[in-house]
Amino acid sequence: MPYVFPGLRPFIERVARGRDLHHLGRAGELWHCKQVQDALGQLPRLEGSSRRQLLDHVFAIRDSLAVALEGIDAAVEETASELGIPLPGKAGPEVAGAARRPGKR
Repeated sequence: MPYVFPGLRPFIERVARGRDLHHLGRAGELWHCKQVQDALGQLPRLEGSSRRQLLDHVFAIRDSLAVALEGIDAAVEETASELGIPLPGKAGPEVAGAARRPGKR
């Protein structure tokens, strides 16, 4: 039976298990970039405690985006593996073994 890619959402949810990410529902959208940009632009105009709260919000957004990226990594690795496509930087057993062999002198 041929491999059917299930979409990114299951991968994002899988890597998110056990994490407290209230922005996870939007983790697959570029909304995060705009929100971080807007928040960081507001920081200089805010007072101390408000700056800390907004920066905490930025970190929460960043954490959700990081989960989305981890999900993308998992999706790429599984899809490439299922289709037998080697990934750059991921040597197969033959290549890894060849790299360990001493060269001719």
